Amino acid sequence: MKKLPIALQLYSLREAAAVNFVGVLETTAELGYDGVEFAGYGGLSSSMLKDTLQQLGLVPVSSHVGYEQLTEAFEEVVSYNLAIGNTTIVCPAAPREFVETEEGWKRFATEMTALGKKFADQGLRLGYHNHSFEFAKFDGKYALDIFFNESDPAYVFAQIDLGWVLHAGVDPAAYLRQFKGRCPLVHVKDFDGSNQQVDVGCGCLDLEDVLQACSETGVECLIIETEVYAESPVSSVRNGLLNLKAARDSLT
Repeated sequence: MKKLPIALQLYSLREAAAVNFVGVLETTAELGYDGVEFAGYGGLSSSMLKDTLQQLGLVPVSSHVGYEQLTEAFEEVVSYNLAIGNTTIVCPAAPREFVETEEGWKRFATEMTALGKKFADQGLRLGYHNHSFEFAKFDGKYALDIFFNESDPAYVFAQIDLGWVLHAGVDPAAYLRQFKGRCPLVHVKDFDGSNQQVDVGCGCLDLEDVLQACSETGVECLIIETEVYAESPVSSVRNGLLNLKAARDSLT
């Protein structure tokens, strides 16, 4: 089994990043992460961020960019990300106006497909990241399935957040297996039996099963994201990395 790289979604260290963004990048590298996924750029110029990433040996895996910014600041998103060497953009959540009905989800799929074509024309790819609210059902179908069935897989990839799938009461590995060839990136987070978020590897997420599913479906990179911390944000992302690495290395 291929040894997949592990990146950190920097939202996991958001409070520290708001104070010292470069310091958070340094911490991420020191912990042993291979790359980063952005949720903002700490006010850095693209040239400064690119230089810092290169100095630290961190790969810019992707950027989470809100739908409003994707549509209203398209050129800026494209130019900044190309300048830092990133070609993968992810919409982190659907705007509220799309999520209440099946038709709304279909409309969102149409909008995202059109946006994905625009990004593809500029050499970037566009994906969508789920939470657990997309597992609401409309006429017996998950909202997330409606969205991905209605959007063009050539222009909208899936970034399956395995933790939120678990939180929704759905089998993460089985769900991921439906997206063979369409899910280059996954988020790895974990929840306990009470549906409380815990450090990766300390809850109910079956790391061996999801890593096997990642191998089968063509996942390129594992991205740890955590918003709730047993001790501190840094200890959480350290523990999660150690646990995920141990599981990954035992299978490779």
